[in-house]
This record gives sequence, structure tokens and C-alpha cells, in this order.
Amino acid sequence: MKQKKTEEFVKSIGITVIIILALVFEAICEEKPGESKVKIGILNLENIGAANELSEKVSHQLIEIVKEIGFYETYDQSMIEDALKKVGDRMPMHCRDPRCILDIGKTVKMDRMMYGSIDINNNRVGIKLALIDVMLKQTIGSVNLLGDQGTGKVDILKAAVAKLHGNLAADTIHLTKYLGPEIHNEKQFALSSAGFIGAGLLWGILNYAIERDVGKLTGEYGDDDLSAIPSSADQIPIFGRPAALANAYTAASDDAYGVLYNPAGVAWVQGPEAVLAYQYRFGLNMIAASYVNKATREIGFGHAILYCADQDNILREIYFVSSAAYKFNQLLPFLRPLSAGVNLKIASNRVKGTGDGAVSGASFGVGIDLGLILELSDQIRYGVTFRDVPVVNRWKNVSTGHNYFETNATTLHMGGTFRVGYTTFLIADGQIPFTDDQPWKMAGGIEQEIFKVIFLRAGMQKEIENPTLTPWKITAGFGLKIKNTDLDASYEYNTLKAFEVINVSLKYRF
Repeated sequence: MKQKKTEEFVKSIGITVIIILALVFEAICEEKPGESKVKIGILNLENIGAANELSEKVSHQLIEIVKEIGFYETYDQSMIEDALKKVGDRMPMHCRDPRCILDIGKTVKMDRMMYGSIDINNNRVGIKLALIDVMLKQTIGSVNLLGDQGTGKVDILKAAVAKLHGNLAADTIHLTKYLGPEIHNEKQFALSSAGFIGAGLLWGILNYAIERDVGKLTGEYGDDDLSAIPSSADQIPIFGRPAALANAYTAASDDAYGVLYNPAGVAWVQGPEAVLAYQYRFGLNMIAASYVNKATREIGFGHAILYCADQDNILREIYFVSSAAYKFNQLLPFLRPLSAGVNLKIASNRVKGTGDGAVSGASFGVGIDLGLILELSDQIRYGVTFRDVPVVNRWKNVSTGHNYFETNATTLHMGGTFRVGYTTFLIADGQIPFTDDQPWKMAGGIEQEIFKVIFLRAGMQKEIENPTLTPWKITAGFGLKIKNTDLDASYEYNTLKAFEVINVSLKYRF
């Protein structure tokens, strides 16, 4: 009897231990609210063509859709703003750049961030969403969807969120690719192009017609074989950022700097930009100004004027360049965006001889450049430019009275860019010769962003043929970005002889 009671006691102890262990295990394994879920911050959708109230309503609907996924702990913009205030920070006025979104996510300790825009035009809804992994510092994915007329906003939002998370079977409604908001700036494009080209033609004709140096000098003219190596001022790097990257800018010409490098780049500009630049290059003073903008969603345009003269004003070159490019967003189903562009160039030169046998004269020329930019991925772009195809100058030797035509040498440039994360930018470029006179040239550069406002740049350029006779060109520079203004500067060192080459440019985004 006593043994039986002992066995029952041991058994009860064992059951109690098992129950306690089970409770402990359950407590350990029990999911506590928010601990195992991914924290995601969702910013209000940017409003394009919709009322602010509607944009806020759709943003709340987006949050509810994300909550339905199940593994997210969601934070809306008001919660994020409160969290920023607690650490003495505040939400930027316009934060749609991935780097800005990433900084917000890091500050408020989010795992992921989601942001985008809504565009309502002609009863059609366009949704653009992007998802960023804050820890990995990279974009997980982005979607651009446009619904048919009458398609509900919530349905498009659900499809966008599903596609962001790899659910390709979520195509329950008919959607096409959203290519961005429509832009109607054709009038500015037409009027500015006509006015700028007209001003260039007028200046060139007057410069050619007015013979200010007639009878001052006597010189003899002889027919000489022309080299295929271009020597005109428009071949020289002028703007601060391209010059700091060793003039390797063929594939990166998507801003106001790019008008003189690759006309195809103006189709990629985000909005109006203007640049003013100065360069001092071993005795030459160069001044340039350019402006770019969007004419339509697919068409970009730009204008640039370049002035070059020596300190004694013996040689003066002036170029008027007008650019236009078209961006093929969906040329082929398997092809990413591709742009093609053209530059119309008007050249006006004047030479003033100062010694015995020296020649004075003037020229007037017209020509074109052709360009192409292809997006290979979100991080990689390829570009190609045919410069001076051709530029034909009509020269008038006022010392001898001899007039003749002369063509500029055509050159081919190819290059590529690679963006590493959000802060590092790599670029490479090369000149491919058309004739035996032209050398092979290779160039490359790197740009590193620091604190979102400082950019450090360096580059190198070299002619491949006769490497012992041609110098290395080593470039370096910096950029400073403050709100809508960029200040860029560069310096070039030549290994055979240290020339003083300094570039300074100021760019403003309207």
C-alpha cells in the first residue's frame, strides 16, 4: 500500500513537471506582438494629378493591403514623423530619392521602407511603388502599373503589392506598364529651339560677313592635308563633373552637363536644369551655359552655348548646340528603355594674325552629333556618340581673299556606367578611331557620395598607341549639392607636363 502511494506521488510529480515544461516551452515559443514581424515604414504616396485628400485615402488603403500580408508590422508616415521628432530629426520636404528613404528607415529603425506615387489622368490610375531593404541598403523591387479606364485604385494597389513580393499570379485585372506622368511642354521646345538656332545662325552669318581684318596682313594660302584628329573647343571637357571623371561622360549624359557629350541623354532628364561653367586651360578661357528640359514624357531637349578664346583674343570659337532626343520606353517587349538623340551644331570661328605671314579669317559651320543610350539594368547603362558627322565649315581667309570648305574630323565614343548601391558611381569611356590618324583613348572615373551633399571624384585618361609619348591625364574634383543647386569643380594633371586646367560649374534644378 505504501509502495502504491509512492508510485502515485512520483507519477503526479512527473505529470506536474511535464505540464510545467510544456507551459515554459509554450511561453518561449509564443509570438509576442511585433517581435518576429518585419518592420516596414510606408510613406504617403506622392500626388500626381490627384487631389490631396484622395492621395491620403489611397495611402491608407495601401497600408491596409500591406497588413493583410501578415508578416509586416506597419508604420504609416505620421508614426514615422513622430519617431523622427523623438530623435530630434524631421521629415524632409520632398523625399523620393532612394538614398533619402534609406536614411529615414535607418533613423527610425525600420527593416523595410515602401514609397511611391499615384497618378490619375483621364480616369486611368497609374501606381508606382518601390520596396527598399534598409539593412541591405538596396532596392528589393519596384513596379509601375497603369490600369484601364474604370479600373479601381484598390485593385491596382493589390496587384502592385503582390508583384513587389513576387506573386506573379496576381494578374487578375488587365494592367499595362506605367511610364510616368504625361508632360506637355511642346511649345517651350519649339519656341526655344527656333529662337536658339536662329540666334546661332544670325551670329555666325554676321561673324563671317564682317571683314574686320581686311588689308591688315598679307599671307599665302596652301592646300594642306587635314588630320583626322579634332582640335575644336567643343571636344574639350568643360563642365566640372564630367571633367573630374576624365571626360568619360558618354553614358551619363542625363543632365544639363550632357548636351555637349551625348544628345541622347536629354531624353532622360527629370525636369528643367541650367548650368553655367568656366574653364581655364593653359591660356584659354572657356565659358559655357546649357539648359535642358522635358518636352513630353518621351522627348527631351536642350541648348548649350560654348565660348573659347585666348587671352590675346587671337583665336575665338563660339558654338551654339541644340539637342533633341526620344526615349523608347517599350520599343521591344524584352528591351529596357532606349533613347536616340541628335545635336545641331552651329560653329563660328575667327582668327586674328599678329605676325608676318600670319593669316586672319573667319568661318561659319553647321553640323550634327548623333547619340544613343541604352539601359541594361537598374544599375548599368551603355552609351555611344558620333561627334561631328559631319561639321562643315566655310572658311574665309581675309588676308589672301581665298575661301574654302573644311570638314571637322568625325569621332566615335562609347562608354558605360555602373551604380554600386546608392553612393558609388563608376564610369568608363573610350574613343574608337575611324582613321589611322586617330588614336585609341580609354578613360574611367569613380564618384563617391558622402553625407548626401558631398561628392568626391577621380579619373584617368590615356591614349593607348605610343604610350611612352602620350601623357596620362589624371583628374580629380568634388561636388557640393545643396537643395536644388550643385557646385562642381575639377583639376587635371598631365604627366608629361603639369598644365593648369581648372573647371568650375554651377547647376540649378528648377
